[in-house]
Amino acid sequence: MNKTIRNIVLGVMLATFIAPIGLAITESHAQNANWRATKCALYQTHRDDIRAQMPANATSTAFDDQEDEFVASGCTARAYVCPQNWAELEYANLMSVVMMNEGATGSFLPFACKETGR
Repeated sequence: MNKTIRNIVLGVMLATFIAPIGLAITESHAQNANWRATKCALYQTHRDDIRAQMPANATSTAFDDQEDEFVASGCTARAYVCPQNWAELEYANLMSVVMMNEGATGSFLPFACKETGR
């Protein structure tokens, strides 16, 4: 087999191997973006349902603002929604369980407190 034919055959073999990998990576990114949007929509739905059952003013303005910031970012910002009272902690725990049941990981959730003074 001469070098030209061998190079063409090798090129075709290489292209048939690499092209599916590129397509898989592109598809993976699209699925990740769709999953992120789905998780955020689920978060907002559960948030509205749970908060509708809570007493008015059960959560502080700071807590609400922090959560609003997370949702406004499309649930992508690293937010620190820090529970400061019993109602906020119960809400954060319930949202965590509900969202994990939906398939979201704990790292998706905004419930965390920043350490200060260090």
